[in-house]
This record gives sequence, C-alpha cells and structure tokens, in this order.
Amino acid sequence: MLSGYATFWGASFLLYFAEADPVLFVPVLEPRDNIPGGLIVHEYPWGDLKCSDPFAVLIDAIRVELNKAGVARAQTGMLRSASRSALPIQAAEQIPIPELFWEQLSAVIAKPNPNAETAFLDLYLKKTTEEVKAIRLANRVAGIGIKAFHESLTPEISEVEIAAAIETAIQKQIGQDEIFHARGWAMVQSGPNSADSGKFNRSTGRKLQSGDLVLLELATCVNGYWSDLTRTAPLGELKPQLTELFSIVSEAQQAALAKVRPGVAAGEVDAAARDIIAGLSQYFTHGTGHHVGFRYHDPGFGLVPGQKEKLAAGMIITIEPGAYVPQYGGGVRIEDNVLVTDSGYEILSRDSRTPLA
Repeated sequence: MLSGYATFWGASFLLYFAEADPVLFVPVLEPRDNIPGGLIVHEYPWGDLKCSDPFAVLIDAIRVELNKAGVARAQTGMLRSASRSALPIQAAEQIPIPELFWEQLSAVIAKPNPNAETAFLDLYLKKTTEEVKAIRLANRVAGIGIKAFHESLTPEISEVEIAAAIETAIQKQIGQDEIFHARGWAMVQSGPNSADSGKFNRSTGRKLQSGDLVLLELATCVNGYWSDLTRTAPLGELKPQLTELFSIVSEAQQAALAKVRPGVAAGEVDAAARDIIAGLSQYFTHGTGHHVGFRYHDPGFGLVPGQKEKLAAGMIITIEPGAYVPQYGGGVRIEDNVLVTDSGYEILSRDSRTPLA
C-alpha cells in the first residue's frame, strides 16, 4: 500500500516517513528486479547461513534509521498485522516471523501511537488511482481464467480438471503487459456440490453431468493485487427450480448494485439483495460483500445486515449475493468487484460477466 512493492518472501519491512523517502529492508535472498523506484533499499541477512539471528540485525538497522531521521518514539506507529496483509509471491513458503522480533520491535518503538495504526487501517478502505489500475489488471487476468472456465464446461470433465485449466490460463499471463506474477486459486463445485458453496469452496473429483449448475470461486493475484470473483454457469438444460434460483440471485445482485454510491450505508446494500432473496433467506448464508484489492478479503467493514458504516468514493468492494439450496440440487453465487465512484459505481470485472445461457 505504501511502497507499491509485492514482497517475494514475505519478510520485507518498510519504514515510511512523513518527510523522507521510505526505507525498505529486504532479505538477502529477495529478488530485486521488481522493486519500484523511490525506495531506499537495505539488505538484512535472512538467508545468510553465517548469521545466526538475522532479525536482531534487522532490529538494529531499524533503530539506526529512526535515529537518523530524528523520529521520536511517540511519533511512530506500527501495524503488526501488516505481515498478514497479503500473501507474498512465494506463498507456499512464507517464512515465520518469530514472536521475539515483535517484542524487540516494540522495545525500539516503545509505545506506538494508536492514531498511526488507525491511519494504516484506513488506507485499506480507499484505493488510489494507481491501485485501482493494478486491481483492474487483476480483474482482467481473472477474466482470462473465467473464459477458460466456460470453455471447459463439458460432461464428464472433473471439477479439478476445470480448476487446473483456469489456474494454467492465469499463470500463463506472466511476462505479458508487465505482469511479473499471476496466480489463481480456482475452486469449482458442480451439481449438488454447489449447494455447499455457502459454507466452503473446494474442488473435488466429481465429474460434471448435463443439467448441473457449476460454480467457480476464483481468487486471483497479479503483481501483488487481488480480485475475488464468482461465476455460476449451467451445463445443458437446467431444471426449472435451478433456472429460477439463478434468476433470483442475478436480480438480487442488480438490486444491490443499484444501491452502491458514496454515503450509502453498507447495510442498505446488503438489505437490497436480501429483499429479493427473501423467499429463500435461510439459504443466503453470508454477507453481500467486503473490501478487496490489497488481498482476497481486505480488512474493513462488511456489507452485512445492520452495518451502518458508509461507502465512499475510492472503495473497492465485492457484490456477491448467493443462495444454496440442497433440495434444488445446487447453489448460485454471482460476485463482481465494484469501484465506488463519485456518482455511483463501476464494475471492474464487467468483461468477465456472462448471463445464464
């Protein structure tokens, strides 16, 4: 958020000053080819076998930079949860940050200013022009995966085979349009499995059958920025109940979208969707949306019943009503990423939207 840098190992540390260039500390093993300009970069010896305590070295380096900048302890804030803000590029091997590091860092900072932590958290809620551009790219790449989803829908193909095709299509975008990292997490549920999607998302070895509803939950990370999309599609002719279910959820999403604009309480957007799904309310088991972009689910208020926090221009949220009815043999969720604009909204994932055929 503050540096525009997508960390590889998840062990980088940023000092961000009000009146000086940011200082980025990176492990000695960190690749350097995608670190943006405008940062002072220092290495610390995580990954160097000659160093028994690289985090102690990092603490000393942080202390030196704070003293050099003349920053008083009372002027310093810390967001400990920043290490969980987003998965690093090497998500499968994110290194553990020892608890002792946080204790030692707290000793350097003494009593962090709580206003600074609040300010950090507020940064999640609104995206800058450059951040919107990056999240728009993540949505465009996700759309390539969604295209592969629709092209894969044939009888007897398994859920995991479809998921693999989607993730392959996304990862193949690396090297194009200045994309240095693209990764998708595709979860495909078909037929009766899609009725579980209100509780969890996972792909199984089930083979698709004609008459199935097929639901895709797709997380996509491109250059450190995220999209969160869901698509539901038919395979062949559906039973009337499933066709009606899709129509109800689609109408609910349109009703929720119609409410999106600055100054509207998040709970009002949620209520608009629930009013449409009222006859199946017990099967709408989650909120209508959440913040997204810096991670799959950004911190911040949700679009849930009774939420009084208000939308503001620059926020990027999901709009994702759903209903999952085992008696019907399926479930439906339609999810888009939506930028709140000065006058209303823009669907960032519009290119990948498809109606029920």
